[in-house]
Amino acid sequence: MWFVPMLRSAIRAAEQSTSPLANRPFRLMLVASAGAFSGYALLLPVVPLWAVRQGSGEVTAGAATGVFMAATVLAQFAVPAFVRRYGYRAGLLAGILLLGLPSPLLAVGTAPAAILAISLVRGLGFGLLTVCGSALIAELLPAGSLARGSGLYGLGVGLPQLLGLPIGTGIAQSWGFVPVFVLATAIPLAAILPTLALPAARPARRRVSDGGPVGARQVTAAVWRPWLPMLVASTGFGALATFLPLMLSAPVAAVALFAAPGAGMLARWVAGHVGDRLGGPGRMLPGALLACGLGLLGIAVLTAHPVLAVGAVSLFGAAFGVVQNDALVAMFARTSAGTASVAWNVAFDAGQGLGAVAVGAVAAQVGFPVAFGVLAVAAFVLLPVAWRARGGG
Repeated sequence: MWFVPMLRSAIRAAEQSTSPLANRPFRLMLVASAGAFSGYALLLPVVPLWAVRQGSGEVTAGAATGVFMAATVLAQFAVPAFVRRYGYRAGLLAGILLLGLPSPLLAVGTAPAAILAISLVRGLGFGLLTVCGSALIAELLPAGSLARGSGLYGLGVGLPQLLGLPIGTGIAQSWGFVPVFVLATAIPLAAILPTLALPAARPARRRVSDGGPVGARQVTAAVWRPWLPMLVASTGFGALATFLPLMLSAPVAAVALFAAPGAGMLARWVAGHVGDRLGGPGRMLPGALLACGLGLLGIAVLTAHPVLAVGAVSLFGAAFGVVQNDALVAMFARTSAGTASVAWNVAFDAGQGLGAVAVGAVAAQVGFPVAFGVLAVAAFVLLPVAWRARGGG
């Protein structure tokens, strides 16, 4: 009858306008991800410090983080096959166990090889967590709520990092390392309860936006436009997090390193609310990438002016938050949730590693201002790509 299509449209609109927090499985996933990410954040700065205190030196300290992130990226590529067979709930459970259970072993595994081995296992768990968590945004929510869901997910995993990084270091320096190791195990393991309450969902069978099957060539063709802006912005963030303490005085660097992730987390949340109202994914990418480039340029030339330098870092952090949200939603629109999540997380983690390694190499030859200026130019060069990533382009 004539009113049936109208009724279906009204129901679809109502579903799309519902807050993601009204979705119980999504809420459970947020709680589980926040608990698991707490274990990651507490130990991220503590493990290198532990390695140095055990006499392993700065090489092992840096290698611990490098091994962790390398294992994370390798695991991310294997997650789609894992969840197709076992489901997302099993992926989250495996990630929580691999990330949390080895943490107390650091108290007795004080040799360099032991520290690196524990970091490798924990990195594999983190790779499972990052892909499964962000993929479940698209698996659990309707299309009209994806941007808001991504923004809320950014808050859910951002707050533990914003608080966990300084708290972990503070506990280690005030009460010793063992309490941090215990805490970094207990909080993730508590996340098992909400994870067990999740439905045993497997990836939905989806196709890329051009209607072709999900193959490597088709996926690359579908996601490379939002992927490149995400990569260059993440590279900038990795460089900023690694080298700001060397470019700014200690108090200014501390403020800047808090301002960047804080601004990014809030901007990602706001971008989620705005994105669902714009009628198409990726529409904020060009402006956000432009702001990233301006922030990087500011970091390159304003380090002698503390207030302006913090302002430039905050601008970059906020822009990076918008890039994170809009790039992920744009990838969701182009390929399956699991594949989009892998692509996004690889851009995020590989970019941070590239920022630390490549910018360090360039800075050693020509200085930090030039190195950050090169990153700014890269962001500006990719503006046409970001423009093409709007909507279904």
